[in-house]
This record gives sequence, C-alpha cells and structure tokens, in this order.
Amino acid sequence: MTPETLDKPDLVLHGHFDKDHERRYAHVPFDVPAGRRQIHIRYSYNDQIDSDPTLGGGNTLDIGLFDERGIAESSAGFRGWSGSEKMEFTIDESWATPPYRKGKIRPGGWHVLLGPYKVGPRGCDWKVEIWFDPGVPSPWRGVGISRRVDPDPLPEARPGWLRGDLHCHTLYSDGDSWPPEMLSAAGAAGLDFLGVTDHNNVGHQLAYGPGGDGLPIVVPGIEVTTYGGHWNAWGTDRWWEFREPESKAVERTIRAAAESGAVVSICHPKPFGPPWEYEGVTGFHAVEVWNGPWAQQNAASLAFWESLLRRGDRRVALGGSDTHYLHGRNLGARDADRLGAPTTWVQVGDRPTAKTILEALREGRSFVSESPGGPQLYLEPDRGRAGRVSVEVRGGAGGRLELVTDTATPVVRMVDGDAWDDAFEVPAGAAYVRAQLTSARGDVRALANPVWAERL
Repeated sequence: MTPETLDKPDLVLHGHFDKDHERRYAHVPFDVPAGRRQIHIRYSYNDQIDSDPTLGGGNTLDIGLFDERGIAESSAGFRGWSGSEKMEFTIDESWATPPYRKGKIRPGGWHVLLGPYKVGPRGCDWKVEIWFDPGVPSPWRGVGISRRVDPDPLPEARPGWLRGDLHCHTLYSDGDSWPPEMLSAAGAAGLDFLGVTDHNNVGHQLAYGPGGDGLPIVVPGIEVTTYGGHWNAWGTDRWWEFREPESKAVERTIRAAAESGAVVSICHPKPFGPPWEYEGVTGFHAVEVWNGPWAQQNAASLAFWESLLRRGDRRVALGGSDTHYLHGRNLGARDADRLGAPTTWVQVGDRPTAKTILEALREGRSFVSESPGGPQLYLEPDRGRAGRVSVEVRGGAGGRLELVTDTATPVVRMVDGDAWDDAFEVPAGAAYVRAQLTSARGDVRALANPVWAERL
C-alpha cells in the first residue's frame, strides 16, 4: 500500500479558520484505538499559497502532531511539526516521515496541531484525513556518513580558531537533503563545525551524530519558529515552546532555554527574514547579524544589532548561511545560499569540541566573514598600550576597514595587502569599539564582535 493507493480514511476531521484566527494554533483532538502500529495523516485546505512572507491573498496552514501524552509545554507527547512543507506523513512504530518521531502508537486522545500562518479573504477551510494501520512502507532511505573530502586548501586561521556555519536545514524540516549529506557538504566546504537547526524539532540531531573524526563537529541545535520571529538555540536536545506568539511567552521560553545552558540567538531580524517582531524581548545571547549573502538585506540586521549595542545591551554578532538545498532545487532566493556563506569563526584554543564552541559563542570570541576562505578579521585590546585596539586582517586586500564606536565618526583605513595589521586609539568615553571590513560597493565582507571599554 502506498499513500497514492490508500482506501477511504478511517477518520476525517474538518473545520474553518477565519482571519481573526491567523497565527494562533489550534489543537484538534482525535482518538486512536488500541492495537494500532501505524498512523498516516493527510491534510488539505483551500486557496493554498507558499509560506514565503512576501506572498499574500491565500492560506498557509502549518501542521504538527501530539500523542496521548498531552499537549503541554515540553510534553514528551510532541511527535513533530512540519510547518506547511509536507501535506502528508506517516508515523510507524519502526519509522516515521522526517521530522516526525517513530515509536509506539498508544491508544488514547491524540491531537493534530494546526497553525493558520496566513488566512486569505475567503477564510481557510481545512480537512485532515487519518488512516490507522494502512500498511504504508517506508519510502525514506537515509545515507551513510561519508568521510570528509578535503577541499582546496584554505588560508590558515590563527592557532586555536575554528570556522563553521551555524544555520542549516534538512529533510527534517524544509530542506532537501539528509543530515549526513549536509555534514559531508560542510566538510567539503572546509568547515570545522556545523550548527544544525531544523525547525521546531530535534530529531535531526541523532541523524547527524556528533561529527568529528574527519568531519565537522556537530553543534546540536533547533530553530524555534514562531509566528512573530525565529530564534536559534544550540546546545540543547529538546524542543522549545513555539505555539504561543505573545512577547511575554516568547521571552519566558528564551530565558528558560538560556538557563538550561543553551546559546540563544535571534534569527535574521530583517525584512522577509522573516523579521523579528518582539520588540523589547530580552534574555538571548546573540543576534544573527548575517544570514545568507550580505546583499539579502543584512544591513537591516546589522542596524538592529548596532541599536542594542548603543544602549549597552551586550549581544554577540553571529552569522549563518540558512542553507536549505544541496540538490539544485529552484524555489527562489534561498537557492543563492550555500554552506559557509557566511562563516562564523570562533576561538576555542587547543580543545575543539562542541562545548568549547558554545563557550566561545556565548562569550563573543568570534567574528563573521563572507566565506570559509575569509577575509579574517581579528580585533583585540592592544597589548602594548592601554586605550588602544589592534586589528589584523588576512585576505582582505583592497577592502575598507571601519572602526565603529558609539561616540565618534568611524575611523576608516584602506587595507593594502593580504597580511595587514595596525593599532588604533579608541575615543575617550566610548563604551565599545567594533570592526568591519567592506567592499568597494559597501557590502560587509567581515565583521568582528566589539571590545568593551573595561578591557582597554
């Protein structure tokens, strides 16, 4: 039996969402009889449009599933969420459609989670069809872990520095590849670590494994995807509440994730990022200042981060490619993304592990560049004299170095070689100084985290 040849469903749920239900989740209950080993779910709705935030005039309906253990925050009953990416899925005792979790099909009250992300002028009429034990065989064939194929030699970093990508997606959310494929591609790009961040689930983490042994180190993570903005959490092995879009609930969850030991970062706070709509929410460690190629409106994210710094809110700048596709799927602007564009560099010393990478991210011992090849941009207090910073640029010949503070006009220097360094006085009264390297047309090529005044 295949999904295309299924008989009449055992159960049909249906309903309607008006515009006033937009961006608010509903939990639709249904009962699972005893003795079942597989559930297949298919859903449909009218006036369907893509989730792309630039599109309107129709409906986008997200779906997820909770089992009999309940729908409470952090419940073990959460079996997965696929947004609007998959219109049908199967959960079996021995396998499941990614990102859903396989496991026992216990009797009791289950819930389909429905999220009307967009509701068009006619409203959203929806239907959910459910089959019990239809005998659908697993169509999913994972790929084995391959060993790293060394890329063309990349410029050496300073001793103790690693390069990586903090943001990517696989078949466990809205990407087109398996986690081992993504890890292998990251190795081929010359990355030392990979932050793995599929949407609203952590099932992908086991599929990656820990990495290492010739492959990039895996930094386990999740992209918590709410209807008012997204945030990444690395160093966590559980799902975090995403259904409640109100600011207070979002901040409470962010703080809980941070207190659990996770490194938390706001994702792509820029137009069509989608943007970050939770003004005033705090508790996070970092901001994804650079998401995908610089020209994709990252200047807005930089301005967002700069506004935090200027009011003394010490958040770290990070970058991630947000790679979705490895197989040439042509679905729009995200196809321009590629692993390592941008690259986040971290200082871990002689202990390259997921733990030391997380520590470096949390403490801001990092900078971001346009690719694994650089340019490299090191900013630190000048060891020879108080009140000064030293800057080293590698691979940035012809670039424009800008030293930015909160009190004075940026200091600008042209980088006249591939190995360049200098020292600079920091204006009196400045709370911080940060550095960025730009191209002739003004695109940022590298961005360093700030040095704060007490370190000078």
